Amino acid sequence: MFGDRPTEFPQQISFLLVPGFSLFGLTSMLDPLRHANRTSNRELYRWQLISEQGGLVKSSDALEIMTHFSTRDISRCDMLIVCAGNEPQTKVTPALLGFIRRQAALGVDIGSQDTAAWITASAGILEGYRTTMHWENIASTAEMFPNVQLVPELFVIDRKRFSCCGALAGLDMMLHLISSQHGAKLATAVGDELIFTRKREQADAQRSTLQQRLDSRNPHLVGAVHLMEQNMEEPLRIPEIADYLAISERELERLFRRYLQVTPSTFYRALRLERARIMLQQSTDSVTSISIACGFVSLSHFSRCYQKLFAKKPSEER
Repeated sequence: MFGDRPTEFPQQISFLLVPGFSLFGLTSMLDPLRHANRTSNRELYRWQLISEQGGLVKSSDALEIMTHFSTRDISRCDMLIVCAGNEPQTKVTPALLGFIRRQAALGVDIGSQDTAAWITASAGILEGYRTTMHWENIASTAEMFPNVQLVPELFVIDRKRFSCCGALAGLDMMLHLISSQHGAKLATAVGDELIFTRKREQADAQRSTLQQRLDSRNPHLVGAVHLMEQNMEEPLRIPEIADYLAISERELERLFRRYLQVTPSTFYRALRLERARIMLQQSTDSVTSISIACGFVSLSHFSRCYQKLFAKKPSEER
């Protein structure tokens, strides 16, 4: 299991790069391993980069990284971490899934970084497991894979499967690995080397609090936005939100204009359209079903609002 002390050193970790992977996410996992070796003055970890075809793989930053091996060159990994990024559903191939399934059958510890849980779930190796991924992708992935328990945590370890939600969470996950295998003192020293002095726990939230995102602690404003976020498919009327908060509609309007410079209805519509955009980019649901899921009863009205906010038609997100 991830975190168990290996029987021999160095521990070999294979990073499977899927086209469009996050370069930041990859380096946030690699650098703690490098610093653990340097700080301990011992080769505790060794790593290799692999890809389906071998050779160069383009990241989401459009930078190409040279991999050491293709999946055809690898019989068994000691530990495998699948690294993905934008639109993982478009990167899945039978050969890629076959490789992941073979590693699982061999008892390999397999990790999913960023959106890679979509890929490992597609391979059928996450059934009955807890896992995490980037918060933007959780809802659509959970709908696609109902037997996988997706949670909005920084990183998750569940038996032979582990995952992190991407970006800097890879650093948290690797510091946990170093601490579990070689002690908190080394993990703290590695964190100091990386100027990362705040230890984050597995279950810490991926996103800033609603108060931080709104830059306001006003309880009525925060409460109103929370109600909006919880009621997308069947939107509440603005007077209903005011009633829930026991304030007047006029006071609610004043709060939104003061703190957010928009009306409550404009803000609410933008929230629903942002949700629709994520669904359009990440799912194969029809534009009509997505418009309904985001509280628009008229497809033409949804299309007009979407084009006004994003300067493109919903169909152009596909």
